[in-house]
Amino acid sequence: MVILSPRRRLLAFLLLAGRPWLAAVALLELFLLVEPTAVALAIGELVGRLTQGAVRRDAAWSDIGTLLALLGALLVTGNVLRSMSQPLAERVGWRIDAAVREELTSRVLALPSLDRVEAAAVQDELAVMRSPLLTWTDEGIGAAAVGRFRAGLTMAGLVTAMLVLSSVVWWWGPATVAAALLLGRYRSGMWREFFKVVSGTMPAAMRGRAWAAMLSDNRDAKEVRVFGLTGWLEEHAEENIADAARRVVDARTALLRREMSVFLGWAATASVVYVAVATSGEASVGRIAAAVGAVSAMFVISMSSQGEDMDEVAMPAVDAVTRIRALAPEVTPPPAPDGAREIVLRDVVFEYGQVRVLNGVTLTLRPGEVIAVVGVNGAGKTTLAKLLTGQYRPKSGTLVIEPAAYAVYQDFNRYELSAYENIRIAAPEATREQVEAAAVAVGAAALIERLPRGWATVLSPKYAGGADLSGGQWQKIALARAALAAARGARLLVLDEPTANLDIEAELETFDRIRQVRGRAAVVLISHRFSTVRKADRIVVLSGGRITEDGTHDDLLAADGEYARMFRLQARQFKESA
Repeated sequence: MVILSPRRRLLAFLLLAGRPWLAAVALLELFLLVEPTAVALAIGELVGRLTQGAVRRDAAWSDIGTLLALLGALLVTGNVLRSMSQPLAERVGWRIDAAVREELTSRVLALPSLDRVEAAAVQDELAVMRSPLLTWTDEGIGAAAVGRFRAGLTMAGLVTAMLVLSSVVWWWGPATVAAALLLGRYRSGMWREFFKVVSGTMPAAMRGRAWAAMLSDNRDAKEVRVFGLTGWLEEHAEENIADAARRVVDARTALLRREMSVFLGWAATASVVYVAVATSGEASVGRIAAAVGAVSAMFVISMSSQGEDMDEVAMPAVDAVTRIRALAPEVTPPPAPDGAREIVLRDVVFEYGQVRVLNGVTLTLRPGEVIAVVGVNGAGKTTLAKLLTGQYRPKSGTLVIEPAAYAVYQDFNRYELSAYENIRIAAPEATREQVEAAAVAVGAAALIERLPRGWATVLSPKYAGGADLSGGQWQKIALARAALAAARGARLLVLDEPTANLDIEAELETFDRIRQVRGRAAVVLISHRFSTVRKADRIVVLSGGRITEDGTHDDLLAADGEYARMFRLQARQFKESA
């Protein structure tokens, strides 16, 4: 594999998405780089003509007018294009960053299973892409790529200025360019060191932000107040953020002091050239003015960012993209099978690290069948659900799953979207009628219509006119998503504790409704409530990493095994409560 240098990798990103704009950027930048020298030449020629005219009293005012018009056109055009330069560069940078995000999203989504996404190697690289360093500098791969491209064009501006100086004395131009490049590189090196310091503060800054987020996050707010953690959290947040800020401020102060040496170096270089030009008997007044302008142009060009500083900010992200490409190669998903088919697990083994959770599970699900999965906590029921929906891949065994699957887990998402979008998100292509029908199917329509703005109500108290829901109400929203997925053709519905926040009566009613709207979809129900489980077509017991019992409610009671023991224990508890 050919390993590209950092500079070439940045230019590769530029070609990835910025190619349509490269010509415009190049022409604009070249003009802006040559413009200071052109202005210097025009001023020099103008001064020369005016000086000659003052001596001979026969100035060609038409030529002077032409030079003034040219100078004005250069200045106006330069200012106009300079105002366009940054927006154009930012546009190209945004296009590159958007292309990178799109590529990474498609690669991660194309990973065949959730355990590949959850792998530490992938998550570490994605964390680098979300690094606060890029946020702190408001830059990214796109800005660095454009900066590198623009830096590559700076030699054009330096060469034109060098030719003007060399027209007076041949070695002045190369000598001044050498000084300009050395000072410019020295300055870029200082900025690289500064960004290294900033990069080193990111762990402390991230810890500080994490501590601070706990103070205001809805998820943590209750316990923070109940346990009186506010002062403790503030102390940790302040300690980490202050440490990061102190190191950045110290590095910035040192950078400013060192930049003074760069300006003094330029002042010395310019002074030598100015004295040499002024004392040269071979140069006219106009030529002297042009030479002075050329030195000023060199200063402006060399002091502009040469791209190396932004390389330091962006290179961790560039390296992360390179590694993600290796970890998540592009794959073409297999075509979805036509028609109904069985879902099969045969001798499936799955492990979390070195811990074996499933040890030879064999199970077949037929279209339209409702199967309940029961077992003690930690038996692997949720892991089985993720295998059935293709989010995990087994370590060994045969797994034939249904790509058109939908799941409602215990920790289903509560989106800060409208009630309508909270259901429609299960099938974005669904019609309004289908979304509302799904809500009606699971009994969620009535509670939505009671909200302040009905279907348009944002389900979060953070927003004006928004509203929060109880646990049971949220569960109905989640079940409405499952009903919508079934209506849109899902051939497998996995419901992991879908009614834990509902009372028994509401649970039984919801389960009956799910059975009615499932269509030809197989339904896998994971629940600890046997009042619901007993209604399934089949019940399987997961124990010791294997399916130890499989049958109807009556069959398993008659077998007097683990299912019968758990059922009678729960029935006894209900009787005692009654």
